[in-house]
Amino acid sequence: MGVLIGMSKEVKGQTVEVADEIVKIGRKSDNQIPIDNPSVSGYHCEVYREGQGYLVKDLGSTNGTRVNNRDVTESPLRPKDILQVGSVELMFDASPGEIIPDDREQTASVEVASGPVVAPESFGNISPFGSRRSDSKGLWFVVIVLLGLVALGALVLFFLHLPS
Repeated sequence: MGVLIGMSKEVKGQTVEVADEIVKIGRKSDNQIPIDNPSVSGYHCEVYREGQGYLVKDLGSTNGTRVNNRDVTESPLRPKDILQVGSVELMFDASPGEIIPDDREQTASVEVASGPVVAPESFGNISPFGSRRSDSKGLWFVVIVLLGLVALGALVLFFLHLPS
């Protein structure tokens, strides 16, 4: 039998079995899994058994339903899948014998370099704000030294004008 296990703080520790009935998830209290979170729609999605497997179906929610960080409108569920309902996460689990193998094609792209691959000249600064200008260091040093001399002079004058 499949189960949904609450992972986020709103549903932490809750477990709901997915048997032959549809399990509705949403913000309204008449859902089997009511979630009090503004990112969850009133009737957000439903999880149900179909044959030997389990499916999740989005019910036209505002913030969408995701399985393993992938937006879905309807998707099969496999053990250890993370179901995201708005910003709330639940984990789906079931015994492996109950799950229909997922024959969806997994695609990957590989970029082939046209020439020899070389490392960049410098990893010195990977900041998105650009590198610091080193010529401004000398200017700051001069300003700090001058401020120190002015402070020292003011301190000497203060002690000279103290009554003995």
